[in-house]
Amino acid sequence: MPREALVSPYPFKTAQAHYEALLAEVKAKGGPTQHTYQTVPGEWTGRYSRPSEHWYSMGKLQIPTVLSLLTPEYQTRFVQEAYHQGNTNVAHWPSQYCWPEGFMRRWHAAAVGDHQIMVTPQLVQIMAGVARNFVTNIYIGRQFNMTGLVPRIGADVPRWYGESIGIWDGSDALITWTSNIQGWKVHAAFEHSSKLQTIEIYSANRDAGGRFTGLTHEAIFYDPEALVEPVRIVRTFNKASGPDEGAPHTYIECVQTIFPVNGKATPLSPGAVIQYEVP
Repeated sequence: MPREALVSPYPFKTAQAHYEALLAEVKAKGGPTQHTYQTVPGEWTGRYSRPSEHWYSMGKLQIPTVLSLLTPEYQTRFVQEAYHQGNTNVAHWPSQYCWPEGFMRRWHAAAVGDHQIMVTPQLVQIMAGVARNFVTNIYIGRQFNMTGLVPRIGADVPRWYGESIGIWDGSDALITWTSNIQGWKVHAAFEHSSKLQTIEIYSANRDAGGRFTGLTHEAIFYDPEALVEPVRIVRTFNKASGPDEGAPHTYIECVQTIFPVNGKATPLSPGAVIQYEVP
């Protein structure tokens, strides 16, 4: 894939500027929409199949293309990880060690399967699983506290999945801003910093007859520490059923059986004793 397919097509340099511009557009149309339980788009609530494939899984990219998106420090980290995965067979993946998966893992195809979405007037919740439990809570109509290192809702402490606020543009578009994210890594992909913020737009998809069929999810990533310019991912969620059908959400737990021994991920049997340096 070419570099142009990865970068954001928008002129904004920060998530705040992007969100404020979208908010101004919505206000110019008489919004944001203040939904009640009678008007909230309940058809969004339900189960969705695995999202469509996109570039972040790194299967359709050349490493130099990715490096062109990164600052020098994060270029170095990405090259080091790629070298050891491809040449020394020493890979360190968070899921190997039951570590947290982090915010960006939500976009890795191997980590998330079915999604479950629940819509209320004040809160939209998105759950997914496979590698871990991924929960996104979008607080409708709330505003960020701007006094910390980054915009936040709660304490001035980074969260694995960040904190998200959002507004409705009618019943067919939900605009969100996420901040206060804990910097981390995703195996085979580049690292992100705790300055990462996203603008995400969920748009309803309908067939020729107007029937709701799912969502288009557009995400723009702003990270002044790791990225030289914002990047974008677009994917599709196809609705599988309402909450009255299908299996319930499966929560994931992890019991560690692999440990880094002499720098290598090593399976160990119960009862084994090793010397372990806490990272």
